[in-house]
Amino acid sequence: MKNKILKLKNVSKSYDNYSVLKKLNMELYAGEITCLLGPSGSGKTTIFRIASGLEKADSGEIIKDNTMRLGYVFQEPRLLPWKTVSGNLAFIQQNFLQEEKAAKLRKILLDMAGLKKFKDNYPHELSGGMKQRLELIRAFSIIPDLVFMDEPFKSLDTKTKYNLRKLITVIHQESSISIFLITHDPEEAVLLADKIYILAGGGKGIKEKITIDKDRQERKLSDPYIYGIQEKILNTFTGLVKDLDLKREVIRSSFKK
Repeated sequence: MKNKILKLKNVSKSYDNYSVLKKLNMELYAGEITCLLGPSGSGKTTIFRIASGLEKADSGEIIKDNTMRLGYVFQEPRLLPWKTVSGNLAFIQQNFLQEEKAAKLRKILLDMAGLKKFKDNYPHELSGGMKQRLELIRAFSIIPDLVFMDEPFKSLDTKTKYNLRKLITVIHQESSISIFLITHDPEEAVLLADKIYILAGGGKGIKEKITIDKDRQERKLSDPYIYGIQEKILNTFTGLVKDLDLKREVIRSSFKK
């Protein structure tokens, strides 16, 4: 049985009297990729910040081992502009790893991410996709127990998204590092996650929890099993918004000249 590494118990959070989270419950287990999926404005980033310790909840418990080593990947790269590509990794590694081991891991990660020949370049000399690849491997460069990812592929093109998903899959397979992935993309969720929590938003908590029992390396969107899960997610999403079909007459009359 896998160890529980993080638990959110009855977590609530409000901003200016607007309830974003209300008695939310969820669990993360060692070695798994757990995905929190929900539409924009549903509170995903708030959960990310509370679970990762970047923000406090109004009430409830965040139960985790405070000795865990944590990595972070944000929507936009937060690289050090005065450090080289290699230097960005070395800077964060110095507090966690001996230099000999750190240097070896840097070399491996830069090679895996296709950044080996850019190791002496600075962030402003990189493309957006290259910056995000660097942001991603930086999180893994400290050999973390758990990596928090807040929609890391949000503003990337399809090819770059595919390459980063593949990179995450390979690193996870070879390291079993736990990952908590925030996304609004059902495709991303079904291709990467072991467990998917679908967030209803509006303080309504978790709408549904889905477990995917298929090897990540074998997952394809055309696979009936994976396609079925994606359809289930999309149907759940549809249920989270008002039925526009009921508004057709109002819409039609509103656009009459």
